[in-house]
Amino acid sequence: MSQTIQKAFKILSWSAAAALACSLAAAQNAAPPSIAEQLQAQYQLAKLTRDASGNVVISEGTALAIQKDGLKALPFANPLNPCASTYADGRLKAAGFGCQAARQLGTGLIKNLLNTGSDQPASDPTVNLAVGQRAYPAKIAVDDKHDTVKFSVLACDPCNATDPPTYYKAAVDFRFPKGLLASGDASQVEDMIGQVFSIDSGGDAVQAQDAPAGPAPAASPAPAPAPAQPVSIQQGQTIAAVEQALGKPVKTITLASKVIYVYSDLKITFRNGKVTDVQ
Repeated sequence: MSQTIQKAFKILSWSAAAALACSLAAAQNAAPPSIAEQLQAQYQLAKLTRDASGNVVISEGTALAIQKDGLKALPFANPLNPCASTYADGRLKAAGFGCQAARQLGTGLIKNLLNTGSDQPASDPTVNLAVGQRAYPAKIAVDDKHDTVKFSVLACDPCNATDPPTYYKAAVDFRFPKGLLASGDASQVEDMIGQVFSIDSGGDAVQAQDAPAGPAPAASPAPAPAPAQPVSIQQGQTIAAVEQALGKPVKTITLASKVIYVYSDLKITFRNGKVTDVQ
């Protein structure tokens, strides 16, 4: 009986060792996060729907600020897809005449189907989105074959204090050098996207940097941190400075050249050891 038990223990030990070896091998062979996965971690997509009162935002996602002039958009209620602009070598280029003409023709056909009764030709429904206008990422698609990242956004008029509230949809195809998307490094991709859509944290620290010079609010006489007062995290701060102000994070996420600190009610993104985004 004793020999039987010993043999059973040996079999269990061998099985456990084999399972552990398989697990370690699987962990070593696990593929690093793809460009698409890294972009999904950086940009939370907005969710927008319609009800009886019009457009409704279910989830805003990551707030962006438009940085380039000439970005064309369609009203969100328009059933047609917007013509995608292209961005490469620091230049934003509008879609070709063919796409724009097709959109206008499609608008005319829709108008006729709705039997509006108007004899006027269909007007161009596209609008130019202003630099600084707030938008939210709606869809991100990575096309490795054509070295392109297709980035769609929803421009949010209510966030810009306009009345009545209106939403617009726009798209940009970011063109990259051949093979860059296959490298797995999303830092250059995010840098290029940021040239057109910078992340807008909307915090007091960012607003203070962008605001013109003027009377500043009263500051506390001593710069020493006071636990009872709110802590302000600014872009450009180092990891050490953030840890001194907030302590160690609940979770740390490392993606290529980025490090994300996750606190109970805050997410801070570092690149090259400095804060680039606060959510």
